[in-house]
Amino acid sequence: MPLRLHSGAVVAPSGGTYEPNETVLRYHRDLVELFGGKLDEELLRAGAQVSHTRMAELLVERLPVGGVRPDLVVLAAALPDLNPVRSVSAYLGLLTGGRADQCFSVTEQGLGAAFTALRVGAAHERTGGSSAFLLAVLEQTTLPAHDPVVHDGVPVRDSGVLLLFESGSGFGEIDSVTRLPEAGLLGPRLAELTASAPRPLVVAGPWTDPAAVPEGVDRHRVPPGGYCTSVWSALAEHGPRWREEYDTVVLCDRDPRSDTAHVAVLGRGR
Repeated sequence: MPLRLHSGAVVAPSGGTYEPNETVLRYHRDLVELFGGKLDEELLRAGAQVSHTRMAELLVERLPVGGVRPDLVVLAAALPDLNPVRSVSAYLGLLTGGRADQCFSVTEQGLGAAFTALRVGAAHERTGGSSAFLLAVLEQTTLPAHDPVVHDGVPVRDSGVLLLFESGSGFGEIDSVTRLPEAGLLGPRLAELTASAPRPLVVAGPWTDPAAVPEGVDRHRVPPGGYCTSVWSALAEHGPRWREEYDTVVLCDRDPRSDTAHVAVLGRGR
């Protein structure tokens, strides 16, 4: 039976205090210099210092008490963690009941990482590998070097989302997840998806062209301030209300680094 959205949580934590760690600094220095850059410790010092670990703990506290325990945990991130050598996905598996046989991360795909993670969860269910899937989308902005997405234009905030999917019927069933090689293909794809969909809502990330959403279709425009977490934060926050008003939710966003577009469709199912 297909996976459907069961519950969600979202956080945007306040900042912490910079605590230098020579091992982590050495890691960052080696990584930045590998790509021709230079470690900027002042930039690290000025960051919010919100680790993936801290966000994971806060998010789990916001999940319903006594809820479903996931058997698959996938963490998606477009930006690296404060401490990149920690396995936060495994920690999330422990925090949510210790039942998950597989806990891993999807990274190095920009904001497409969360869409890939959702596709992975749906595939595991189809092959009998999962009946309860936890998707974590985490975004922390304390970085060892200048990043144009984070530091230029509208600042990206630290935020995290948990979405718990379980086998069953009803609202939030994962219908499809698609990657489009060019953002210009998003408009035709949205027109195709919403033409015959029952009671559709398009949830468009802040990087998308507003003209890509077909006229006459209800839309929710996610405000600027998020990179990887944008549409997923909206789903976690507004999902209970959308459950009553719509049968189809189309999540979409454009990655400003690659100009690829990503689309995920959640339906009401059978």
